Amino acid sequence: MPNSYDLNLELHVGEERVVQALCAFLIRDKYRVKREVPNMGQSIDIVATRNRWVTAIEAKMSNWRRALEQCEAHELVADYICIAIATKTISPRFRNESVQKGYGIIRVDYNSGACFLEVKPKKNQRVWEAQRERLTANLRRISCEGRNYHGQ
Repeated sequence: MPNSYDLNLELHVGEERVVQALCAFLIRDKYRVKREVPNMGQSIDIVATRNRWVTAIEAKMSNWRRALEQCEAHELVADYICIAIATKTISPRFRNESVQKGYGIIRVDYNSGACFLEVKPKKNQRVWEAQRERLTANLRRISCEGRNYHGQ
């Protein structure tokens, strides 16, 4: 029987695979992608930028409720917010709660790495410019440290 350390490691490895598939998907769609971007005492799994638009994405293997909680902090900095989840189907409750909050859903096929935009995010109207400037500074710092993702 696996212990909790084994389960946490397995979850981390699985989530990393989801993040890698999502980064490759976004890069093919001409986004600039940064991973683990600090924001208000937590980190955003993926920040994808294109032109002046910022999209914050939380990636999960299955715990969409936790992702919804984490995304609330992203409302202050991102134009669009999405949850990427490795699942074959999207539960109606998850879909409804995401639509209500204006969050998009990206379904990731864990086996193939294919990504599907299941729910398109709505433009977030709650961006706080002072916090957005902090996020932008963090994005520049990450780029200088070489932690941006190039699909390798």
